[in-house]
Amino acid sequence: MRIKVLHVTQATGGVETSLLLLFRHLDQDRFELHLACPPDTLLAVESRKLGIRVWETAMVRAVRPIRDYLSLRRLVDIMRRERFDIVHGHSAKGGYLSRLAGRLVGGAKIIYHPRAFSYLSQRGIGRAFFLLLERLAVRWTDVVIATSESERRRAIADVGFPPARVVVIPNSIDVTEVNGGLSKQRDRPKTVLTVGRLSFQKNPEMFVRVAKRVAALRQDVRFVMLGGGFAGPLEHRTRELVVNCGLEQRLTILPWRSKAETLREIAACDVFVLTSRFEGMPNTLLEALMLGRPAVTTDVDGSRDVLAAGGGRVVPIDGDETMATSILEYLDDPARAAEEGERGSRQVRENFAVRRNVEILENSYRSLLNRT
Repeated sequence: MRIKVLHVTQATGGVETSLLLLFRHLDQDRFELHLACPPDTLLAVESRKLGIRVWETAMVRAVRPIRDYLSLRRLVDIMRRERFDIVHGHSAKGGYLSRLAGRLVGGAKIIYHPRAFSYLSQRGIGRAFFLLLERLAVRWTDVVIATSESERRRAIADVGFPPARVVVIPNSIDVTEVNGGLSKQRDRPKTVLTVGRLSFQKNPEMFVRVAKRVAALRQDVRFVMLGGGFAGPLEHRTRELVVNCGLEQRLTILPWRSKAETLREIAACDVFVLTSRFEGMPNTLLEALMLGRPAVTTDVDGSRDVLAAGGGRVVPIDGDETMATSILEYLDDPARAAEEGERGSRQVRENFAVRRNVEILENSYRSLLNRT
């Protein structure tokens, strides 16, 4: 009989990308795949096309006690009805509610895939409170999947997971998604690109400050932020900062794009940048390296792990001067940038290919169910 697995998430963006990639490659002859996620999302639509049974569950990213309670009840009802072998919760809200529902219903093995622990998005008292919630849920979790060695160490040292219950499965890349025609267009100006929502996590204000430093020394460079259009307060402040820095003609904020369009933007850039305050393992960094683009990122979980084998440089969070210097070195030395990009592409193809990591996940599922 097939192993019956329920994936649960409220998130989009990188989690959506990772889940759809998993669903395309998990062996559905061996695994009966279900998904609980918000309705009317790209994730729900595309998962149905892949033959996944979708259970619409109106989870939201923010803390909303009434809606969270209703989502919990919905998950409990689904689990009682379907009797899954494994419940696999992704990201903060989906991971917490799925573990609590699994504890209440019983019977299934519970996997938590944080993709950056929730407390990292908080400061002060909020950070301490969310870390406490993570620690309380350890006893409801059979296995936690870390997307990098850095996240594995954090799961053990900060959150309190026993080492034997932590498995490292990196995010993955499907190299067949990259069209050979996605090479850099020679007639385009020098471009420095970042991809991500204009949120606290992605630290967009640092990108603008860095762009100001680079722009002062190179008049032939343009800057692109792909991930606008959500109209939050930080996006408003970021747009104001662009004006205050005098970058209206040099820095463009593009709305969120499809996967194919995003890959084209990455392929067209000269240097890929991430200014994140925290990460699990950014899919966009893997995509940039796969496309042979040198990267400069902040020193956070996932990014530091990927670039340890080549492909770019890591700099301190809010290390504006160091990041600007690294970007300028790549812009000033195209041969060096190309060499770094090739090194990054090679190591991504060797270490982050989707088939390799799906096999690790499938073996983890089977191993978990075989435990006495």
